[in-house]
Amino acid sequence: MSTTATRPARTSGGGTTRRGGGTVAEWLRRPRPPLAPPRWLAVLSTVGAAAALLVVPLVNPSYVNLTVTLVMVWTIVGLGLNLLVGFGGQVSLGHSAFFAIGAYAVAVAGEAGWAQPAALLVAGVVPFVVGYAIGLPALRLHGLQLGLVTLALAMATPAAIRAFEPLTHGSRGIGIDGTPPAWVPLDHDQWVYYLALAAASLGYVVTRRLARGRLGRSFVAVRDAELVAETLGVNTWQTKTRLFATSAAYAGVAGGLYALLLEFVGPENFNLTLSISFVTLIVVGGLATVPGAVLGAIFVQYVPTLTSSISPAATGATYGVVLILFAFFVPHGLAGLARAALGPLVRRVPGRPKA
Repeated sequence: MSTTATRPARTSGGGTTRRGGGTVAEWLRRPRPPLAPPRWLAVLSTVGAAAALLVVPLVNPSYVNLTVTLVMVWTIVGLGLNLLVGFGGQVSLGHSAFFAIGAYAVAVAGEAGWAQPAALLVAGVVPFVVGYAIGLPALRLHGLQLGLVTLALAMATPAAIRAFEPLTHGSRGIGIDGTPPAWVPLDHDQWVYYLALAAASLGYVVTRRLARGRLGRSFVAVRDAELVAETLGVNTWQTKTRLFATSAAYAGVAGGLYALLLEFVGPENFNLTLSISFVTLIVVGGLATVPGAVLGAIFVQYVPTLTSSISPAATGATYGVVLILFAFFVPHGLAGLARAALGPLVRRVPGRPKA
């Protein structure tokens, strides 16, 4: 009796062939549709996640609240940047500039005696206006040219902060009072956590609606076929400019929360590495996927922390290696891998609508 060999076959190129055809690399690069769980499972998962997130700051020490809050801050940045890069097809390497504007908006508003929620609103409005003003001329450029302009913006940010010393206090930075209002019975870390949770939840819902609605379709149309979009009546220049400004507003709100959490901002907080980490976030999480912003934020928060314990220079090397690996082998990011892993399980769950 003959037996069938269980050893994976080798392709002529040296790659291992998976059961079902194709090499492992092809399987990793294969696009997957979004998960479509039944309504009861989606509601149950949402309620469970919301309950867990609401309880986290009440049962954990402050350092845990700090790291989880930072994950939510990076998630907000990732949501906005993914709108711009993933759905809009524009390149930005300078979102650390808008992050810094939001942080300093909260710091300056705090010095003026503004309430923290009002300061966070300013942290979104000011970057939106600045992003719109920059986007008007910059978005007439494409690809590498636009990337270089935004890269220059990120590189100039620390110097610009020092130049506006009367407002920003230059290299000395600004201390921020992140104490919650007297009527809020929470510690500082819990208060900022809930502010970040509210902002991230709102940003997540708004981003999903934008991505799935008419605006999202116009973003994708401009990304994939700009000339065709113009012939269909889409004002591509205005669409790209508004998208750039909206993405800047996301980064600004995240920067304001970051400032409230650390209770200090200085020019050294907003270097080029920060912009690189933002790009890494959306590439690792998954371009043009809303859940990918959450997965990328978790990566950016925890993986560099682990590698920096090995060597101070390991963080930058990690970003470089990961960007190369994901660009070549996992173009759909962690969201794509999650779809591949969970898709077969979700399809077996009872209650899914029939195709």
